[in-house]
Amino acid sequence: MIRSVIFDVDGVLLDSFEGNLKFFQDLSRYAGCRPLTREEYAGMVHLSMWDMVKELSGLTSESEIRAIYDIGKNRVVPYPLDLLQVPVDTAQTIETLGSLYLLGIVTSRVRSSVFEAPRLAELESYFKVTVTFEDTENHKPSPDPLLLAVNRLGVRPEESVYVGDTESDVRAARAAGMKIVLYSKTDRYDADAFVPTLGALPDVIASF
Repeated sequence: MIRSVIFDVDGVLLDSFEGNLKFFQDLSRYAGCRPLTREEYAGMVHLSMWDMVKELSGLTSESEIRAIYDIGKNRVVPYPLDLLQVPVDTAQTIETLGSLYLLGIVTSRVRSSVFEAPRLAELESYFKVTVTFEDTENHKPSPDPLLLAVNRLGVRPEESVYVGDTESDVRAARAAGMKIVLYSKTDRYDADAFVPTLGALPDVIASF
């Protein structure tokens, strides 16, 4: 029996590709690094900001990486919020699922950025737990963030579904012993199910 549904943010609750691309390009320029291309970013969307800074800068010193990371985290380089989009059926889907299950978020975003998109902030009260980059030492595809979330929700992994969009999300859910639904127009990465729209989630989750 499914008791909880846990969501990724980027690529699921937020269409953030354009916003993240511009942000990391601007952050790279600010730090004196070559800005990544659209094609390069497409292969790096699953990375946390810390790992993005490492990739973009080529630095190995933790203190130097942290200096650039903090510039991004503290929004010294502004994030282009106007480029963030929330899928049209997100609000209705979250309201429906929130009446049936405990909802949570597991994301590689830093905590201060999870609800910075105004339309997503309107739904914050539906999520009982939010696990972010700062909450665990190991990050997806490690299962640690998902296991922390289900522990805080008071449910077992096998009673939970993770909704993600990348191979890293699938690997994390599998390692945690959870069901995984891929938000995608195609069946990829051997997920338990995939949905092309968030509005299809309630019926898919009910079938587990």
